[in-house]
Amino acid sequence: MEARMPRYTVERPHDFGDLIAGMREEQGVTQDELADRLGFSRSYLSELESGKSTVQLARLFRTLHSLGVSVEVSWESATESEDD
Repeated sequence: MEARMPRYTVERPHDFGDLIAGMREEQGVTQDELADRLGFSRSYLSELESGKSTVQLARLFRTLHSLGVSVEVSWESATESEDD
């Protein structure tokens, strides 16, 4: 049986960078190690973690999955909230 990945709530785009950096550090993985594992440059990963990089969704999800994080995306527009 496959272990369940932890779940996190991300409310702002910058939260993804905080999540990646936190999970990487918690696992004792350096930016160089993770970037090498993913085929990214260390500078790109650094920008991703700091929120400076324009995130490509495929790379974002690949990075999070590599760190054992499952991502569920839900979208609610302001008009949908007002209709409830």
